[in-house]
Amino acid sequence: MQLPGLIVKKVGMTRMVDGEGRMIPVTLVQADDQKITKILTPERDGYHGFQVGFYAKPEFRLKKPDIHRLRKVKIEDNYSRFREFRLEGAPDGVELGTALKVEGFSEIPSVDVTGLTKGRGFQGTTKRYNTHVGRRTHGSRYQRRGGSLGQCTTPGRVYKNKRMPGHMGVTNTTVQNLKILEVDHESNVIALKGSIPGHNDGYLVIRPSVKMKSK
Repeated sequence: MQLPGLIVKKVGMTRMVDGEGRMIPVTLVQADDQKITKILTPERDGYHGFQVGFYAKPEFRLKKPDIHRLRKVKIEDNYSRFREFRLEGAPDGVELGTALKVEGFSEIPSVDVTGLTKGRGFQGTTKRYNTHVGRRTHGSRYQRRGGSLGQCTTPGRVYKNKRMPGHMGVTNTTVQNLKILEVDHESNVIALKGSIPGHNDGYLVIRPSVKMKSK
């Protein structure tokens, strides 16, 4: 079954050597224990799809509603997080309690990866938006400052979306068209070409590319 998406955990980066002897940067992601916990239908939910439960915890740390809905569908795993995947039509061969593995991405050449970027704290405009720096000469006070914020009396305010210092990172970001170099069925690991958002051990969502590049 080709999956519409999979929850993976970022393991870290390494490198591989291609057939021409070139070093390729590679990110390894691993599919942790996850199962289908709910089948979504248009009559009840408004669309086709299914819900996936992951990130198991001890039962005493779960919320009572989560324990109830897991035991209601006869799932004994203590999942604390859930994610929905929409489908175009009714799911074929999908049943409650089905474990999702990396085999569903064996025939997919590239994927889109969605996750939270690393937090960088409070940063200025140069680091946050890669703006130009000022002249590094005597008397210059605008080496790394944001510069003018706008006009004077008219309009008498700062425009919305003005690039200014502020909190950087921890934003939901999608990287598209990452090539799958290898799928390890035994370790449940996928090797992706290039870098992906987030820190090691962070959870991400991978989906088949919507803008798949032609070979």
